[in-house]
Amino acid sequence: MPKESSKSNTSKSKSPVRQSSARSGAPGWWPVLVAILVVGGAIWLLVAHLSTPAIVPSPAPSVFPSRHYPSQGHQGHAPGDTKRFAHFRYSSDPPTSGFHLELFPKGFVNDNPLPKYVQVHLLEHGNILLQYNCLCPDTVNDLTAIATEFNARLIPAGVTAPTAEQMRQAEEQGLAVVVAPYPAMPYKIALTAWTRLATTDTVKKADVVSFINRWLHDSDNLQQ
Repeated sequence: MPKESSKSNTSKSKSPVRQSSARSGAPGWWPVLVAILVVGGAIWLLVAHLSTPAIVPSPAPSVFPSRHYPSQGHQGHAPGDTKRFAHFRYSSDPPTSGFHLELFPKGFVNDNPLPKYVQVHLLEHGNILLQYNCLCPDTVNDLTAIATEFNARLIPAGVTAPTAEQMRQAEEQGLAVVVAPYPAMPYKIALTAWTRLATTDTVKKADVVSFINRWLHDSDNLQQ
């Protein structure tokens, strides 16, 4: 009887050892399986990348080229400046900085030329001037249409014509686009901002709009 008990105990003690050895062998497959998944995933990503066409970024919108004229200052604010700078010589024609008077035109679109001292005052505040030197109603209409698109943002919805006060405020804030003839200049069409002049013989809306978007009320430019 004691011997049988001993054998029974021995067989019971060996059984857990076999189970333990079976379990300890199972984890050996996991590193292999993980490696296969990693390599497979890398191959899939590579194939997907090669089969997808590269996205070429679109170039930034071009700005209509203009010439920079260093600032000639802001003469006209001090008492006596009108007499002192009566014969002021502007570095560009149309002018882009320098002597001016504290006057604004009566409208966004003008039938008569603006004096240089009014032109400069508009530019000093950040406004844009579109001027022409020709008997060209189509050109005038095109410039007027572009200016109107910008100026329409400055008046309440539903209002067809701005009031004198609305125009004054817009010009005072440097947010207006002003059209006027200027027969004294040597160009057919001139676009001016503070210290900036661009010229052209034809109205290409994209060019004119790009000039306006770049220089209208540009705070960095106005610090000159």
